[in-house]
Amino acid sequence: MADDLGEKTEDATPRRRQKARKSGNVARSQDLSGALILLGATVLLFVILMPTLGKLKVVLETLLDGDTFGNPMTPADVKLVVAYAGNAAVRIGAPILLVMWLVAYMANFWQIGWLLAPNSIKPSLSKINPISGFKKLFSLSVLVKAVLDVLKVVVVVLVAVWTIAQHRNEILVMPHLTAMQCLHQAGWMMLDLAIRVIAVLILLGLIDFAYQRWKHQKDLKMTKQQVKDEMKQSEGDPAVKKRRFRMQQQIAMQRIAAAVPKADVVVTNPDHYAVAIRYHSDEMHAPKVVAKGADILALRIRQIALLRGIPVLERPPLARALYRQVAVGQQIPPEFYKTVAEVLAFVYGLNKSRMAG
Repeated sequence: MADDLGEKTEDATPRRRQKARKSGNVARSQDLSGALILLGATVLLFVILMPTLGKLKVVLETLLDGDTFGNPMTPADVKLVVAYAGNAAVRIGAPILLVMWLVAYMANFWQIGWLLAPNSIKPSLSKINPISGFKKLFSLSVLVKAVLDVLKVVVVVLVAVWTIAQHRNEILVMPHLTAMQCLHQAGWMMLDLAIRVIAVLILLGLIDFAYQRWKHQKDLKMTKQQVKDEMKQSEGDPAVKKRRFRMQQQIAMQRIAAAVPKADVVVTNPDHYAVAIRYHSDEMHAPKVVAKGADILALRIRQIALLRGIPVLERPPLARALYRQVAVGQQIPPEFYKTVAEVLAFVYGLNKSRMAG
């Protein structure tokens, strides 16, 4: 219902983004991943082609050598051949597969980071619904994707034709070269073609990645009502929070009403903070903060102190420091001993003057 309550004009909240990420809904370009994987495969092929061919040559020579496994071969020799060929395939192919897996992983990790989304593979009837699938097949996004894929193919073909046209003289002389020279020449031309095509694919992939991020942000936008509903779910109903705050304030008022009459002095900011201090040498080692408050609570502390005849002194630095650093019921730290002692001495002197008067 909330999806229909207005236009989606608000940016997605962190909670909505996190929820979408957990479900596997992230901005990712498959074209960019494919281009980076193709780049990794090309670099890997260029680096390991000759060493790999040398290893394959040794393997074939060993397999074709009749003296190694016997001629004619027995069933035991056949098992040895299969084991040797399998071992060679693992030794040669495993590093290649491992490197390609790392390239594919990094191509996706660069875009979306570490992501574990088990919810995306949960079975859902909506995923196999033919009606919704038919609608998606003829949706605008699918049409745009098809057009972009066609344009991508056209661009790649044009780059390939342009590259081949630049190497036409080298291609024309290849019939007059030896087999190894032809292979060498063809290899460099294929590498040049691959680099150009990969560069174009990476550029198109970056454009597609930027589009996917923009589309992802747009799809996650929320209506004002959705933002309000989510704030209620994450932070609680404002009305409930207001009632809770009033209850907490009432409890604080009750504690202040019981604690302030026991204080010897109240130091203030003068308006924003008020801290009530009590000290009895036979009960405690150092003065203690029995009540403190800011704004309304500070006003209430001053009112109770005046009604009870407790001195109220303006000591802004001391009031701010005690309010921020000392909890109610705790003794003041040693660095405040001197200042608080001066305040208490002044209060005791004031009380003696009153009694004498």
